[in-house]
Amino acid sequence: MPVGEEIKSFLKDNPDIEVVEVLIADMNGIFRGKQMPVSGLKKLAKAGVPFPITTTFLTTNGSNAEAILDDYGSDPDRICMPVPGTLKRVPWASRPTAQILVTMQDSDGAPFFMDPRSVLQRVLDRYAEKRLRPVIALEYEFFLFEAGSVPPVPVSPPNGMSAASGANCYNMDVYYDFEGLMQEIEESCRAQGLDVIGLVCEYGNGQFEVNLQHTSDVERACDDALLLKRAVKAVALKHGLLASFMAKPTYDEVGNGLHAHVSVLDADGNNIFAGEGGETKLKRAVGGLLETMPEATAFFAPNANSYRRFDPEWFAPVVPNWGENNRRLSVRLPLSDDANRRFEHRVCGADVCPHLVVAAILAGAFHGLEEKTDPGEPLGEFDLVDFDGVLPSRWLIALDVLEKGKVMPEYLGRDFVDLYLRIRRSEEEEFHRQISVADYEQYLRII
Repeated sequence: MPVGEEIKSFLKDNPDIEVVEVLIADMNGIFRGKQMPVSGLKKLAKAGVPFPITTTFLTTNGSNAEAILDDYGSDPDRICMPVPGTLKRVPWASRPTAQILVTMQDSDGAPFFMDPRSVLQRVLDRYAEKRLRPVIALEYEFFLFEAGSVPPVPVSPPNGMSAASGANCYNMDVYYDFEGLMQEIEESCRAQGLDVIGLVCEYGNGQFEVNLQHTSDVERACDDALLLKRAVKAVALKHGLLASFMAKPTYDEVGNGLHAHVSVLDADGNNIFAGEGGETKLKRAVGGLLETMPEATAFFAPNANSYRRFDPEWFAPVVPNWGENNRRLSVRLPLSDDANRRFEHRVCGADVCPHLVVAAILAGAFHGLEEKTDPGEPLGEFDLVDFDGVLPSRWLIALDVLEKGKVMPEYLGRDFVDLYLRIRRSEEEEFHRQISVADYEQYLRII
């Protein structure tokens, strides 16, 4: 349905809407946006809305990186056009509110090279040329904390029960401590067209996992992933809580991960990893993932805190490896029937931009299929991990590896990767210059 018709139909069904939030995803997986009167929707459909050119490549804290000020300090506007199918009601808002996603165009009307949706589309075009369609499903982990607590304090059950100590993974009693909150999250997601298929207690104290349904509309899957985070955080805030997708919020607990389940369909809608020859193609895709994993780590772990999650004692994969049904591994082949044969990519933290992560994963898999890459021997269900050849363990190292990489620039765009590196290096340097509380505790008196 054309966006103009979509807006007309939406306003007919929601005549009380007063304002609209216009949202654009940046390279940190954060929605930047502006609010406007509902009367502006019709103009938006025809002419778009201007945003500063740097909106999609701000640093995590929302500033312009020092390293690019000479080139982009003037911050000219670019037109952003609405994404069809994304006009939805915001159920948690205090006044009647709608939201719509937009994507940035360059001055000539072409997709803007730093817009995460544009980066993902470059990779999807490679699959389309081969008449292939990826299918993905994303899973997020998040913690609930007392709002305003720094360092974060795990949430106490709102029903008055004492907090359960230790790991309570899949504990339904603990889940029911938060039943009202979880139900509101589900209802809010349903109201926004987000296909949530599961919510469970995870391993950490106050940690939960939420799963989205698999789909071959990969761009929408990534949009929905960010909308899911937005809904979870907003509903939690209504309950006086902080929902955090930070990769490693506390040192003595597990981190938050983002897992991606991926299969690929041919022109007839058949899974290429199933049937005759399917295992060979699956292994080649996995081989490509493992080969490109070091250079893609800068996308899988995009900030300083991301690397604190890379601790094998807390179930975070740190080695490019693979095998059947083993959660210690970077690439796991889950239990499934032949028709649903797929791989699960388990490296990323929940702090990533899903569009960039999925672009990197699909690029690695496509590279493996094209180059017929051998993944080596798989590990078994109960095998332990050999920690030789670990992934980049620090932010600066990961950026250096990406800079030397060949596959990610080829698929995601050299222009994108070069600017991404400049911004992340600037951000890393700024973070390194800060004096932390740990510095004072370790050195101030002793030295």
